[in-house]
Amino acid sequence: MSTQSNNDPNRLITLAIHTYDHAVILKSRLEQAGITSVLHNVNLSEPVVSAGVRVRIREKDLPKALAVVESEQFIPVSTTPKKGMKVLIPVDFSDYSIKSCLVGFEYAQRYNGSVVLLHAYMNAERKFALPFSSDKYDRVGIADSTLRSKALLAMKDFRSKLEKMIVDQQLANVSFETAVREGVAEQCVLNCAEEVKAQLIVMGTAGTSQKERAALGSVTAEVLDACKFPIMAIPKNTEADRLAQIKNVVFFSNLIPNDLLSFDMFSHLLSVKGLKVSIVPVVEKRNNATYTQEAKQQLMNYCTEHYPQCEFQMTEVALEGNLDEFQKFTNEKNIDLIVIPNKKTNIFARLFNPSIAHKVLFCSDTPLLVVPV
Repeated sequence: MSTQSNNDPNRLITLAIHTYDHAVILKSRLEQAGITSVLHNVNLSEPVVSAGVRVRIREKDLPKALAVVESEQFIPVSTTPKKGMKVLIPVDFSDYSIKSCLVGFEYAQRYNGSVVLLHAYMNAERKFALPFSSDKYDRVGIADSTLRSKALLAMKDFRSKLEKMIVDQQLANVSFETAVREGVAEQCVLNCAEEVKAQLIVMGTAGTSQKERAALGSVTAEVLDACKFPIMAIPKNTEADRLAQIKNVVFFSNLIPNDLLSFDMFSHLLSVKGLKVSIVPVVEKRNNATYTQEAKQQLMNYCTEHYPQCEFQMTEVALEGNLDEFQKFTNEKNIDLIVIPNKKTNIFARLFNPSIAHKVLFCSDTPLLVVPV
């Protein structure tokens, strides 16, 4: 860490955080403009991973450096959804699935992309089949064939329903394909996401509804914990056009540089112009007050400098117990979206103790976006 005075124009400050490849490109562009820069790996937990490289410059060069960053010569592809993005939507043919499709198809259209609909079914008998029982295998084979036929038929009917919605202009007109697989639902979602290189997964949740909470919520929660792709969880009672008109967002932060990567990804995924963002710090108990205050200020400075089109405020919210205060906060502030960075150390475990780690999925009807870093 630099020991230079805050008033020293030569002190090093962070200009941006990118993957290693794009940090090197930015460093090259800066040097072409006569700006000295250095790279610093902020991904201390996994230093061999290329994501999370800080590009640092002298403070006096900031205006000139920002001109380079904002020019068309350098666009950080690493955090920008590409044209032709793939949106994966797991479906069970319920109302939850329709709501997920309304959102997922909209985002696919926004980036000239396409959608993959996935349905997973599980043959309960297969789990109890004994390897030495041929008769049992025969019965399982018949059951499996029947289940798959039913699943394929249900997917065909669901596809027809969506096609009619597109014709009636009730659903964004994008190309989509379907997939039906046998297996544990969450594992099927994770495998399919890897295969199609999904840039967004849209899943339904029960929200405050008690019905089907256990089954649907557990699948979504498992995928949230393990997935490497951005996931948007849509509660059943969310208004269809709510996510098209996002104004108020809660962004949880551990006050570490990696969180900036997730905010960059979020800002490119959604239109952030005019957003009011409430940053809720999630601070480790061992952090001292001085460090925490400095980290908050650095985060606010970064956000206000790099996203002048947004309005930021640091907000303290109690995250213990049954989340009553958090629910009250989201209602009072008319929060449209909750954004949570997620890494292997799992911010959920820091937000809430393990016994209530996934209550955020059920405590309100506010959509949730989990962004991996």
